[in-house]
Amino acid sequence: MGTMNKPLMDIDQPSLQAEVDSYVPGNGFAWRQLFPLRYTPKFDLKGIEGKEGIPISADRVAFNTKAPLKSRKTIGSWSGTLEKIAISREKDEIEINEYNDLKVLAAAADTDKAAKQHIVDMIYDDVEFCNNGMDAKIELDAMRIASHGIKTYTKEVDGENATEDIINFNVPKENFHGAKVKWSDAENADGLGDIMTMVRSLKKSGKRAPAYIFMEQQAFDYLCAQTKTAKRLFTAAALKNDMIFTAERVSLDSINSYLASKTMPKIAILDTWVTIQDKDGKETTVKPWAENVVVFSLTAQLGWTWYKTVPKVQNTEALQAYGAFYKTTRYSELNPMLEVTMAEAYVQPALINRSSMMFLNTENTVWANGEVAKS
Repeated sequence: MGTMNKPLMDIDQPSLQAEVDSYVPGNGFAWRQLFPLRYTPKFDLKGIEGKEGIPISADRVAFNTKAPLKSRKTIGSWSGTLEKIAISREKDEIEINEYNDLKVLAAAADTDKAAKQHIVDMIYDDVEFCNNGMDAKIELDAMRIASHGIKTYTKEVDGENATEDIINFNVPKENFHGAKVKWSDAENADGLGDIMTMVRSLKKSGKRAPAYIFMEQQAFDYLCAQTKTAKRLFTAAALKNDMIFTAERVSLDSINSYLASKTMPKIAILDTWVTIQDKDGKETTVKPWAENVVVFSLTAQLGWTWYKTVPKVQNTEALQAYGAFYKTTRYSELNPMLEVTMAEAYVQPALINRSSMMFLNTENTVWANGEVAKS
């Protein structure tokens, strides 16, 4: 990185801040509801929960006595650090000259609204791009964590700086299960039966029953296509008269109504996509949530997105604006000529209620790290 000079385009500090403030974090993604933001002043993160995922209560103690030390043997503590994520985009010398030419053209033709709008777009489109990139990274990390119970760093997703390390949230091993029959086997699978078996086993073990079931669209589609789902939802007479159209008649509302009649939790469907770009510019679109994993949770919230403020760089002409959890910097370089927009954050999504979360692999009879069973 060269010297961060004043931007070459017509943007100032208030304008950059106003643009950053106009973005709603997590818009169109699931992470803002499932992993809301939470500030931390430290880089190190540590978690400890009681047996049911409920925070361990403090004790009443006498004055001038030592606070009681809490055991970490409940379900296992977890620890990790905030990671740094960043994204940037540049306008090169040709684009900067095109911008300057367009300014001259717009000034000569004062009524040319299209030219003026194009100038505005050229100024702010990279700010929007970086904002969307930060959101997408949180979605990718949060949904991968939520559907696996751990965070794994891979080159395919985390780039060349990825390591083989993981953040293990120490979800109990007995909370991971496989389906009785693969859900993609429409004739033999009984997804609703698997769900009710999971919930009843939780109750039988003395744990609180979950209130929410999260799954990806593909898993829900398999559930709808199962013959045994139709048999549970519709009468024998209805099936006999309308067997061809049964799958089309199954809906989220009808399944949730059935589950409610059995005092079971309701299903929420996740269907978000994120595009990953490698160092060579190749783009791959992926689903952050594992397609074949169903998660049972006590609460609609699955975790927190912890963040710490990125410090402001001093003694620079670069513009710096703060969004909900990240900093946006706008500056220019002269050799070569570049206009750079960059967003940075110290951030890490993390699970809560780990002891009560249950994981079901719908495409395997065992958990197998959430992977599809090999034929």
